[in-house]
Amino acid sequence: MKKLQGIQRYYHRLRQSESGSDYYIEPRENCPTSVLNRSDKFVILTFDKDDDYIVVNNKRYYLTKRVAIKATDKLQRRIAVVDIDELEQSKSYMFDEKFTRSNTFKVDSFDDLRALARDQFKINGAPYIKQLLRSNRYYYEPSFSRKVISA
Repeated sequence: MKKLQGIQRYYHRLRQSESGSDYYIEPRENCPTSVLNRSDKFVILTFDKDDDYIVVNNKRYYLTKRVAIKATDKLQRRIAVVDIDELEQSKSYMFDEKFTRSNTFKVDSFDDLRALARDQFKINGAPYIKQLLRSNRYYYEPSFSRKVISA
């Protein structure tokens, strides 16, 4: 069996329907409690499908399999659970403002990103996402929001 790395050690996508369109992105059963109780480790973000990265302090950080578990790729505005520790250790690239799109996620610093994670954690602990496909529309129920996000 292949050894899991990065966020894959802690999170997985649990399929709920035969078609694979309904699923949860949630912590693994064997994820250590000490990891799940860290309020500044995981964050749910939206990002632009064409970017596949987020911008922190004017640098691009790609949302690779080591860093993030992403929801569907069939929408322009995507959503993902991101491991901030892994993101911070990943390679960064300079970002040019002329490449900003309507869904490009930008934040000034990793401190701001961790503050966002702490705010999300206050509402429901370790983050998770539920994706449902109903009437040809995707609906997301992230743990930190009481409202349903549709896209």
